[in-house]
Parts: sequence; C-alpha cells; structure tokens
Amino acid sequence: MKATLIASLGVALLLFVSCGSEPIPAGEILAKVGDRVITKEDFMRRSEYTIRPNYCAGNNYIHRKIILNSLISEKLLALEHPNSPIKADSDFRAYMDGRKEQTMRQWLYKKQAFDKVEIDTTALKLANRLASRTYTIQFVSLPDSNAANAWHTATADGYDFETLSKSLNGSDTIPEKSITWFDREDQNIREAIFSGHHQKGDVIGPFALEDETYIAINLSGWVDKPAVTEAAKMQQWEDIHTRLVEVAADGIYKRYVGSVMADKGMNLNREVFKSYAIRTAELYLRSPEEKKQMLNRAVWNAEEQVFTESLNDLPGGVPGDAILFDVSGEVWTVDRFEAYLKKHPLVFRNKKMSHKEFPQQMKFAMADMVRDYYLAQKAYELGYDKVANVVQAAQMWEDHYVSRQSRNDYLISVMADVSDSTKLSEIKILETFMDPYIDSLQSKYSDVISIDTDMFEDIKLSNIPMMVSNRNVPFPLSVPAFPRLTTDNKLNYGRKMED
Repeated sequence: MKATLIASLGVALLLFVSCGSEPIPAGEILAKVGDRVITKEDFMRRSEYTIRPNYCAGNNYIHRKIILNSLISEKLLALEHPNSPIKADSDFRAYMDGRKEQTMRQWLYKKQAFDKVEIDTTALKLANRLASRTYTIQFVSLPDSNAANAWHTATADGYDFETLSKSLNGSDTIPEKSITWFDREDQNIREAIFSGHHQKGDVIGPFALEDETYIAINLSGWVDKPAVTEAAKMQQWEDIHTRLVEVAADGIYKRYVGSVMADKGMNLNREVFKSYAIRTAELYLRSPEEKKQMLNRAVWNAEEQVFTESLNDLPGGVPGDAILFDVSGEVWTVDRFEAYLKKHPLVFRNKKMSHKEFPQQMKFAMADMVRDYYLAQKAYELGYDKVANVVQAAQMWEDHYVSRQSRNDYLISVMADVSDSTKLSEIKILETFMDPYIDSLQSKYSDVISIDTDMFEDIKLSNIPMMVSNRNVPFPLSVPAFPRLTTDNKLNYGRKMED
C-alpha cells in the first residue's frame, strides 16, 4: 500500500532574524548571562506570545523589569543546575532533539523557500481588488476522482448543482460558508475562487484538494467592503503582501519537498498497521479527562499538549519488532516508530475524527512524520543544526525546563515543613521563597551578567493577553511559557553592556 509523503504543508515560519550571513549570536543582544544570551526578539516574544501573570502583565516600567528579571532568572537557574536530573531523562532528550529538528525544518523553509520569494506589483494590485470581498459559497465534498468523474457525467446529462448536491447529501440542505481572501483555506480552494473573474451562480469544479479528496463549489454571491481610510488601505496592502509571500513560499517549499522525497515510497504492512491503528485509536480518541491525566505525566507534554505515549503501555499491544512500514526498503518496526514519536508526535490533519476515520487519518499523519524525518536529515546535511538561531532556540527551551524543574525541586525542599502550604497563593510563594533565592543567584553570578539598558529603556510591549502557536507542527508552542520565578523589579546586579 502506497501512502503519499508530500503532504499538505501549512508550514508556520518562526520569526527569525533575516541577514546576509548568520551572525553569532543571532539577534540584538539585550542581556548576557554567562554563555547564554537573551535577545530583544526573545524578550518581545516571551512577553507577547505567552500569557504573562498579573504581576507583570502590563507595559509599565516596573512590569518590564520583572519580565527581564524573570528571563534572566531562567538562565541563572539553568547555570546553577548544569547537571539537572531532567537532562538525563531519555524522553526529555528525545523531546529536545525533536524541538531542535522542528526549528531546523523551519530554517530549511526560510532558506529554501521564504527567502526566494519575489512578489510583483501586478499580483499585489490584482489581490488588492479582491481582498475586501467576502464570497458566500455552497459546496459538496466528493471522496475521490471516481466521484468527481461521475459528477461531470451527471452535469453533462443536464443535472444542476442543487439537484446533485441534495442527492449526494441525502438532504434538502446544502452546506454553505463564507470565504475571504485572507482565510487559511486549502490553497486549491483559494486559487479556484480568487484567481479568476466569476459571476454569481458560477459552479467551479469538482477539483482536487490537497488531501486528495474533491470539492464542487457554487458561488452564491459576494459582498465588497473596501478599505476607506488611508491607514486602512496601507494596512490592507501590507497584509496582502505578507499573505502573498506566504502562499508563494509554501508553493516553492512544496516543490522542494517533492524533490527531497522523489525517490522515496512508503509501504505499509497491512496486517500490522490494521492492528496498530485499532490500538492507537484507543490512545488518541480518549476522553478529555483521560487525556489530561496522560498529559500530566510529563511537564513538557502537558505544556505542549502532545501525545508521545507508547502502545506498549497498553495491554495486548503490537509486538515491538513487528514491521509497521518501510520507506524504499528502509524498515520501520513498531519500536523504531514509537521511539521516533518521542521526537515527532503525530500531527493529524483532521483534529476531530471518528474511530472509522482514524486509520486513514493515521496514514496521513505517518506520511507527514516520515516526510519530516527526511527533511530533518536534509537540514542536518546543510548544517542547519549549527545555525545560531537554531542553537539559541534549543538552549531557550532547555533552560526553560531545567529552571522550571529546579524551581519546583527548591520549593519542595524549603516548603516541606510549612503548614498549610497548599493555601499559599502563587504570588506569596514567589515573594516568600523564590525572590530571596533568585536574589542570591543574582549576587552569585553578577560578574557574568550584562544588560543593554539603553535598548531595554526603548522596549514597548502590548497589554493584550495572547498565546501564539504554529500550525501543523509536532510542537505547536512558539515559545516556552512565561517563567514564573520572581516578582523582583530591581536591576541592582550585573553591569551595563558596552557597545
């Protein structure tokens, strides 16, 4: 059985610093803590891409100093505990490798696709005319090319869209939705609707989607709401440019992936896969309460909301040495597959599915995983594991979890004899126990801490609570959770960074 390896990409690009040659370190350095750096970009993203606690949720100077102290404290705890037990945990090491390789693939996307995009003014003007339009469409989904051919035959015999749609749906209701130019629909749908000049009532398709199903669309109508003010027009122009670059980059990258995977075919072992998929469905389709209990077993899993559980933990699992699939002769046993899941959890294209749908969706997820495996190997070949952005991102994630574990271990040790400790609020725990501990580390490591205070004074933050995640990747969080380590707002340690 063949499964396509060139999957729907939907790649989300991290905000890397663009430059002609890779500087080391990458980005504008806001602070140095020993051999670690905190860039201005780190400060902004750790502040604005996560939910900050109330004690530093604002943009005032006091809150910004607490944020900086918190990020520095994260580095200090990592320096203080270089041999943290968490680093020896095999699952955590696999998670960190997976995190690094995801960043490497994003860098691969940047260098092989994003940086090569050029958008001409003609394309911008055409898009600008349609960007303010909202289409209302009726649609009918078709499972495969045979169904699409049958549709074409029926329309040639005189059947109209409404008759066919109601017949196929077994209902008098035809699915309907609104689509704008900026919606993140399947790219083939966007192309079909927005690339040509259509009239009300036009029927488009059936045509293939990226998941190899088909769709037929009836354009019921549209509404134009053009930008009026100059500021709105300028913003729309910038948003269109950004979206066109993203679409073009995805197209370039899809072709690049095709070249990497051109000589690779995935062959499933039917019987093993059937048994394995049934058992896997038990794991992935559990109730929200059961999933919560599973996620709580490992802090990095809980924070990411990803599943890396082995089926060997379930009674009656498939033997580990059973061959699940091969890729052009390279064998993947169940054990090898599950070991790699620690680095690359399955990413399902459909987030909601029934037990009946699960095996097909699992095939897609496995194909996407294998694709990412070979893209990571290509990124290693190109030396992207040594790119400053990749190295610093991996260090940031490791320091976050080491500091978090160190904080928890410290609090357990100092609060062991505290009566009614469970009744203490977070702010009280930080003020009573963590602030003095962090103060001692600031004093201990003061000689290796430097801060660009001029840069810090100019930083402005948003007050809007926000959680940013990437789409269709194994580890969706853009940055680690905000480090809840200290409420200290004094910068009375270290030295001013010299130019």
